[in-house]
Amino acid sequence: MKKILLSTVLLSSLSFAGGFMDMGTSGDIHVMLSSDKVLSEGANKIKVELNRGEHGGAVVAAKDVRVKFFMPEMPGMPYMESKDICKKTGEYFECNANLPMNGTWQYQVFIKDENNKDYKYKGSVNLGQASSTHNHH
Repeated sequence: MKKILLSTVLLSSLSFAGGFMDMGTSGDIHVMLSSDKVLSEGANKIKVELNRGEHGGAVVAAKDVRVKFFMPEMPGMPYMESKDICKKTGEYFECNANLPMNGTWQYQVFIKDENNKDYKYKGSVNLGQASSTHNHH
């Protein structure tokens, strides 16, 4: 796997009226995740927008976009995850995340751009909250 370069955080988190939103960068790609509703236990539809450089920059013609939500193993609770291959819909991608319980979920977005360069964006969200926290390394 190619070394993944992540740049500094542009914005740590944002509130989105009535929904969920998170944005940041991975290398030279601006990543924005959003949902019309706050993420909650059960099925969630997530929109992923990718722009070169900054939000509103050239749309990235990604070849592959995948999401993985996971919760580490804890005493009395097994590791859980939900993965999906995102589908291109116009200028963005749509994914589904089926989250079986409330709590803090980590997530990763795996992106392969038009030049076959790999990117990874990470974050976490407490279900029921409109914004998230994310880690950039």
